[in-house]
Amino acid sequence: MGDHLKADIHMHSTCSDGGYTPEQLMGKCAKAGLSIVSLTDHDTTAGLEQASKIAEKHEMTFINGIELSTRTEGVSVDILGYGFNIDDQSLQKTLAFHRDKRKARMDEMIGKCQEYDLHVTIDDVKKQVTGETYSRPHLAKALISKGYVETVSEAFDKFIGYGKPCYVLKEEEMKPQEAISLIHQAGGVAIVAHPVFYNLDDHIYSWFEQYGLDGIEVYHRDHHPTHVERFRKLAQKVENDRKENIFKTGGSDFHHESFGRVGEELGITKLPYHEAERLSDFVLQKNKI
Repeated sequence: MGDHLKADIHMHSTCSDGGYTPEQLMGKCAKAGLSIVSLTDHDTTAGLEQASKIAEKHEMTFINGIELSTRTEGVSVDILGYGFNIDDQSLQKTLAFHRDKRKARMDEMIGKCQEYDLHVTIDDVKKQVTGETYSRPHLAKALISKGYVETVSEAFDKFIGYGKPCYVLKEEEMKPQEAISLIHQAGGVAIVAHPVFYNLDDHIYSWFEQYGLDGIEVYHRDHHPTHVERFRKLAQKVENDRKENIFKTGGSDFHHESFGRVGEELGITKLPYHEAERLSDFVLQKNKI
């Protein structure tokens, strides 16, 4: 089955909130001995073309990816998309709309920081933004550069995490069903990302029936063996009840070796290779039709 080979299909570049350009990231993937890879930047497809070229050069199989931000039941839920058409107009229009919303939210959070005597400006944040998307890690880095905190996680814990004094809720976020539909209409496969963070197992189960969800990220780096077992069982239940296979994906959610998480490395992957292969084969076949 090729399980001595390695795959990682959840990672980020400077096009969203990662620490390496798409080219650098794919180079690191090759060095780490990965054979199937995907770039899943937040709410942008900007890095996919370049990443795909470099992956091909290194003889790695590349799957187009994205991570869409949604909200349901008061919880932020990320939906991963794979194997979609980058040029889909509806997808690109929706992404642009939500990027504008992120920028407006950033302005508001900066305002709150200033009220809290954290003298940070939009220009300070812009210096940290390497792609098209404004996100809280960029604000965290600006706070570090000003000496208010020492790490990204400290910035979140003290100021910009959910419920903290400078936090602003995202407005008009997509619902999971909208993200799933958007990915489907662009010809892609929709997977719920790192479900351990949501505690919405029953909802996730229902999304397969209601919205046509295609899979669960069972093997995320933050899923301990008990979590892997929990979501493997959930996937099994869906498959038994629906009499069809679903995708069981995973990856490192890599941003940078020292980016807010301790000891984050590429090439240490929990994802069984045959699961990644199943997705890449499916996507390849679909795109041929």
